[in-house]
Amino acid sequence: WHGGEAMSAFGHYLALAWFAGSRHRELRRPLLSEQLLRQIYNGGVLALPVVGALALLTGIAAVTQLSALVGTDSDLTQRMIFLGVFFELAPLLSALVVVARSSAGIASELAVMHLHDEFVSLRRLGVPAADYLLLPRIFGLMIALPAVAACFQVLAIGSGWIAIALLEGRPLDETAGRFLELAEPMLVVLSMVKSTLMGAAIGIIACHHGSSGERSAQAISNAAIQAVGTGLIAVFVIDVLFAILVYALR
Repeated sequence: WHGGEAMSAFGHYLALAWFAGSRHRELRRPLLSEQLLRQIYNGGVLALPVVGALALLTGIAAVTQLSALVGTDSDLTQRMIFLGVFFELAPLLSALVVVARSSAGIASELAVMHLHDEFVSLRRLGVPAADYLLLPRIFGLMIALPAVAACFQVLAIGSGWIAIALLEGRPLDETAGRFLELAEPMLVVLSMVKSTLMGAAIGIIACHHGSSGERSAQAISNAAIQAVGTGLIAVFVIDVLFAILVYALR
């Protein structure tokens, strides 16, 4: 993209975010709430097998590497696991999985609908097309991603505790209790806020590129590519901003 095109797209993202925020009450309608549940299932529940396997491996790998670097200093290892795995990697890796699974699917699905005039057909049936097609997808990912990240956190930390217990010979309950003492509630809350914003950004970007492109077969693949690429950039931008915020607060 040229600079002007990037700024124009950013303006469209903001407009879509404003639209979603101002119309969120429409999700109470049965037709939209059904679609919302479907999007939560597609974006969150179906991602759990991949996220679960990745979380277990991440927890074990992190503890193994940290133990090799810092030795048997359990408190330092646990603090680094909390900051590095719980706060940083869990939301980030969960978001990357959701981008890889959902962004292209949402964008291409909407682009196909746009190609076949399904937006117009919905309006003729008296159904607000933007409400029905965009709101459930945006809010579905806003809800699904924090839940997926929380599952990642639980599994990664759990596997990390087991690894610490095995490597250092510590009782599992002692390891878990010390971790909870070192955990910072503020960072737990911020990790969920970060995941929510990432989910919103992924949904908004995918919906924009899927619903606003040209009506052609080529536009379908273009929408998917742009949704994934821009979604990845947005995820890392949000992650960096939260890292700066935590640094400023600490």
